[in-house]
Amino acid sequence: MPLEVSDLHVRFRTRSGPVHAVNGATFTVDAGEIVGLVGESGCGKSVTARSIVRLEDPGEIVRGSVTFDGTDLTAADDRTLRRVRGRELAMVFQDPETTLNPTYTVGEQIAEAIRVHRDPAAQPFVRELLAGVTSRLGSSETRERVLELLAEVGIPDPDARIDDYPHQFSGGMRQRVMLAIALARRPSLLIADEPTTALDTTTQAAILDRLATLNDEYGMGIVLISHDLGVVSRLCDRIVVMYDGVVVESGPTEALLSNPGHPYTKALLGCLPGRSTPSEPLPTVGGTPPDGSPPPAGCVFADRCPFAREDCRSAEQPVVTLESGQTVRCGVPAARGADLESLREAIRVDRPGTGMSTTDDEAASVAVDGGVATGAVTARTQNSASTSGQPTPDADPILELEGVTRSFRTSEGLIDRFVGTDERLTAVSDVSLSLRAGETLGLVGESGCGKSTLARLIAGLESPTAGTVSLHGEPVDDVDSRRPDQLADVGVVFQHPGSSLDPRLTVGESIAEPLVEAGWAADRREARIDDLLSLVDLPTDLADRYPRQLSGGQRQRVAIARALALEPSLIVLDEPTAALDVSIQATVLNLLSRLQSDLDLAYLFVSHDLEVVRHVADRVATMYLGRLLEVGPASQVLSRPAHPYTATLLEAIPGRDGSADAGGLAGEPPSPTDRPSGCPFHPRCPMADDDCLTQHPDWQAVGEAVSRCHYAEESATERESEFDN
Repeated sequence: MPLEVSDLHVRFRTRSGPVHAVNGATFTVDAGEIVGLVGESGCGKSVTARSIVRLEDPGEIVRGSVTFDGTDLTAADDRTLRRVRGRELAMVFQDPETTLNPTYTVGEQIAEAIRVHRDPAAQPFVRELLAGVTSRLGSSETRERVLELLAEVGIPDPDARIDDYPHQFSGGMRQRVMLAIALARRPSLLIADEPTTALDTTTQAAILDRLATLNDEYGMGIVLISHDLGVVSRLCDRIVVMYDGVVVESGPTEALLSNPGHPYTKALLGCLPGRSTPSEPLPTVGGTPPDGSPPPAGCVFADRCPFAREDCRSAEQPVVTLESGQTVRCGVPAARGADLESLREAIRVDRPGTGMSTTDDEAASVAVDGGVATGAVTARTQNSASTSGQPTPDADPILELEGVTRSFRTSEGLIDRFVGTDERLTAVSDVSLSLRAGETLGLVGESGCGKSTLARLIAGLESPTAGTVSLHGEPVDDVDSRRPDQLADVGVVFQHPGSSLDPRLTVGESIAEPLVEAGWAADRREARIDDLLSLVDLPTDLADRYPRQLSGGQRQRVAIARALALEPSLIVLDEPTAALDVSIQATVLNLLSRLQSDLDLAYLFVSHDLEVVRHVADRVATMYLGRLLEVGPASQVLSRPAHPYTATLLEAIPGRDGSADAGGLAGEPPSPTDRPSGCPFHPRCPMADDDCLTQHPDWQAVGEAVSRCHYAEESATERESEFDN
């Protein structure tokens, strides 16, 4: 058995006391097996993974063992660990942008991994001294091996890319480079920590396909850490569910996802947007997630479980083997036997002491991730008593785009500019859209398709090269030329609140920034901050904390509060849930839905997650190479796509309901500086013919949607049954 983790305990020493990150994790990985490690943020997944390769520092393993191919790594010396890491174990981290060295070419970094595999004990000191005058790629044999690895992981044209630096690659391509570095060691076990988080669905599908292929070709075992149950459902043979550093359930993927035994696993599956009716509140795992304090004597999930009995809190729970094959750490037969619907009913009873809820929009006390807010209803700002939050088709649009184009100069040479030969990259091309009060428009497409640039144009962070952006019928330009009321009318929520919130400012100071810019007096600002925190279901005493003291979900709520500070009518949401685990995602989506209903907000919801878009959007616009290819009602576009590109995005969704397989999209998008003639999608389109290569399609009406496809009706008819829910 290549890997056996037994009773693993990991602690972190802090000034305020020890943090108990892993509390007795036990599981195995057989040769050639793919095992998914899942759970909420903070459940101990990543610490467990790092402990396997003995990179737990500054944490320490205080008990238990990690046995790999007969060697106990917790007792191994440095020489043994270097050998194992260099030749048998490899790890791919979540963020290649921070893992890859920006000063080395990708070829040099892969070559270094090859050298470590050949001689793990070698010290490259002399080579580093000569790095300025000699290539780190070394011999021609090493270079050939690097080219082979780049091809194996799906990097197009390896000869042209081997000497490129990490910043010259897209996010998906950087993740493939990380895979190549790991494979250079020819490992028997690969540990992949959130390798597809925040990647678009087609890039995600390509990475998962590559991992599956490598598993088949090399017989390589894989431990896949993820909070995305769809990802693990597609790739993994078995799933291990962790909570508070403890394995609460494990078993074959199909059995566990179709018939989960532990209430926590059931709750996670219940949070998936694909398992709920669009626009309905999502079930959430409420209460307070583990905070690293010493684990309780009984069940670690008891305080958040609607089935918990008194003995659950006081006695260690037995590990029970179910008929379907999985093992469950739960001693309550009713809990193990409950299906998802009965779990939701148990949640709706609102039993005292449980933190689980369906986020009742009228409740004055709402369970949140890390605290409980009270008085949320009375503090809410209401536009009017009649506000419904529903789209009003006959109302004048809040936002209108007419022929909006944004291009960037890629050549800085003065001569090129003077003679007109400078290259330009067109990020957004001839986009026309409108958005009304109470409406959510989902903007979808692959990374680099122009979604975020369009969002920045609407927010005034960029100026259009051509076309007009209008708010309430008045043309506007960038923020520097907008009136104060026009600036206040658009709020923005970014993907990573950890980056968009200034770490030097308290929560209250961050929320107050737009109020200060608008000239609000101090006492009025303080009252508004309290109102906004209550509005997003956060305790008002969080105003004095710093972003680092909050959970990811709490930080995103703060970002939403700041976006609402000046009472806008339009919120631009740029991937607001991409980095959140499924339970926190559900609470944030429910919050956004309630705010829209209360305040009659219009949302531009930018996302690569089509299941989330399906749940929240009234209309969907599909974008590719800066152009809109399909626009229409979400119910039609996502069930009867009239453009092949929309269909391929839907096919790439991994495990839409926690069980289905996913397809993929071949190849990479063409360069925006060298656009194909005719339909921009024709190089990758399964339906393309000669007309598509030469003629740019006009808008074609299909039902209530429009599509830029010569064969829009055929595309919709062909795929209607495939995607119909």
